[in-house]
Amino acid sequence: MQQTTETFTVLNVNHFPMVILNQQAVSDGYADQWAQEMKQLMDQGEPFVMVYDHMRVDESDADRERRSRWLIQHRKTLSQICRGMISIESDAQRCEQLVKMRKLFGIQHQVVSSEPYALALIQQWLAK
Repeated sequence: MQQTTETFTVLNVNHFPMVILNQQAVSDGYADQWAQEMKQLMDQGEPFVMVYDHMRVDESDADRERRSRWLIQHRKTLSQICRGMISIESDAQRCEQLVKMRKLFGIQHQVVSSEPYALALIQQWLAK
């Protein structure tokens, strides 16, 4: 990744092209910073995969709405650069919720049970 990782606080880009949401950065109002970081990723034009690892933080309704609007607004461009979204989740009930929720944004999404499965899927998606 060409840009410095210091400008990223919500998204962990240390293992780029795997981009992991930093759950510790999810607090009220974080969606604006998330949107700026997503824009930076899109602007650099290098393919990446978003990973959500056992998400247990609750985001505010306002942040959820802001991120949803952003994803819908940027769906076309994002789908050309973001090869997909992966949720690592071992709880069956949460898996069902995630599958329903992720269909909204027009980007392929897969729920897997562990990081090794996620890594294999990332390699597969980036090879296309």
